[in-house]
Amino acid sequence: MKDRISARFSENISRVRNLVDIYSTHLSGRGGGRRGHSKTDVLRAAVVLLHAATEDLLRSLAYWKLPLAAGDVLSKIPLIATGPAAKFSLGELSAHRGKNVDAVIAESVNGYLERSNYNNTDEVASLLTSIGVPVAEVNNHFTQLSEVMGRRHLIVHRADRSEAGGRGNHSVRSIGPRTVSDWITGVESFGTAVLDQIAE
Repeated sequence: MKDRISARFSENISRVRNLVDIYSTHLSGRGGGRRGHSKTDVLRAAVVLLHAATEDLLRSLAYWKLPLAAGDVLSKIPLIATGPAAKFSLGELSAHRGKNVDAVIAESVNGYLERSNYNNTDEVASLLTSIGVPVAEVNNHFTQLSEVMGRRHLIVHRADRSEAGGRGNHSVRSIGPRTVSDWITGVESFGTAVLDQIAE
């Protein structure tokens, strides 16, 4: 399972790098000066995909490890098809007749993860703790991870518009391939560090 998750993460990182390569090869042009957003939007797409690659890694590990977690971790996850994690009645449990406990736990975890997002490093740290990853071993990558998450939020929710309200190219925040490449390296290092902490 770990090898499969690692391979998928590597594939996703390659997809992000490919977008940066497309920009550098076909869109960056020659000479100095700021490129228009019609060209740099491919870099913004790379940031969104980079964040998605991070979430996919975390969620994949959670699908694998959370059903095996201790009771105090599972108590924060609601029973499938019920509301927030809390006590539930036998009536709610009756919908799961014929299933073993492991199956009900797995279904509940899967339902919970379908609605999960990781938009800041606090949420990432909480998930890592729940699956047994010591946060202190990987949080040296949190600064770059936080930058990626913050920029992805601006791109997805504000179309990366500049708060200064500039004209022309300056109405959208500047972004360059070097910054995105640095973020890719940081996220890849984070993912590798997390996977190194996961036992088969």
